[in-house]
Amino acid sequence: YGISPKWMIVSICHNITSANTAMLVEESIETSLETSSSFNKSDKPEKMLSTSSAATPEAKSAKSLKRQGSRQMMRLNSFIRAHDLDVPASSKSALLAVDGTASSGTIMTALVAIGLSEAADESSRWTATSATDKILNKRAKAIKRGESIKNGPMGSWPNAAAGNDVLVWSSKCTRPGHGNDYPVVKSRGLVPASAKEVVELLSDSSKVKTYNKYSAGRDDQYYITQNTPSCEEKCPDVGVSGEAKIMSSLSQPPLTRKPLEFKTLFYARQLDKEDNVQMDGVAFITVGRSIWETSEGTSDGAEENTTRCDLLLSVNLIREVVVDNGESWCELTTVTHAVSPGIPIFVGKQLGLTAAENYVKDIRKLFEK
Repeated sequence: YGISPKWMIVSICHNITSANTAMLVEESIETSLETSSSFNKSDKPEKMLSTSSAATPEAKSAKSLKRQGSRQMMRLNSFIRAHDLDVPASSKSALLAVDGTASSGTIMTALVAIGLSEAADESSRWTATSATDKILNKRAKAIKRGESIKNGPMGSWPNAAAGNDVLVWSSKCTRPGHGNDYPVVKSRGLVPASAKEVVELLSDSSKVKTYNKYSAGRDDQYYITQNTPSCEEKCPDVGVSGEAKIMSSLSQPPLTRKPLEFKTLFYARQLDKEDNVQMDGVAFITVGRSIWETSEGTSDGAEENTTRCDLLLSVNLIREVVVDNGESWCELTTVTHAVSPGIPIFVGKQLGLTAAENYVKDIRKLFEK
């Protein structure tokens, strides 16, 4: 998928760890943010101020004032496509503002719902690659003969990954609207680590180069919530648990004339029983979608030396797999859906399938002993 035949590889290898930044308004707003912004602007942004009882009344008051200014800035400059999101009819539009309020929490909740429906969907709409088809057919024959297909770590859900196999599928997009003529790619494989370790890796922008050799760096621009993905406490402003931020990243794959730019809303949280997805233990999800500077879904054109990419959905479903020997294992399922004008859809899909498989393998290598 992408503007060039190479950008789909980077899109999936980023897999929602790609990025967006709410554009900064210049000195006048910058000055007001010093006294009225909930998000600290710096070369390396900091998370929100602590809400612990140790905070002084002055600090709490300053924090309250800061939130007001930040919401204004993000309303002016951060918009996300909402054509396929389950949001209240009163707020339904082509794009919605990501402004650090409860409406942003509604957007993130809707993205999680779509992400889970895609990642955990085992229906016949998915077309397996030839290698995946052989693996699944071999399993089906073994089950028919009454043989066990579990020989090592393996989840209890349908089409679970086993051993070193990486399962890969593609499907037509079943969601209406923008980009639904571009296919969705899904991959799945085991990682010798806990689900918490993997979600922390994917959330850490400083580590993206360890599993994406084409990355030219990723920066966290704004924190919408102050929590980690495993924190179950809800942010009082946004109304969701977990970690939410706006990120900006660049990638430079081979044969591309310009670096590829990603600006993305990233959200990660722990799953629970109410999410209605099959789990054997602790599980997490990360979801992402491109952010735009205008309500028309366009950039401000400030960066002429990069190619801006449109990532419609990026998902990592990370589920722990129970084993008897005390080792930590989890299964990583990835989903990527992106608009790729400029190249044939068939070519983009083939590149995407290969990239999806390599993405799982590269993350696995980081944890192999």
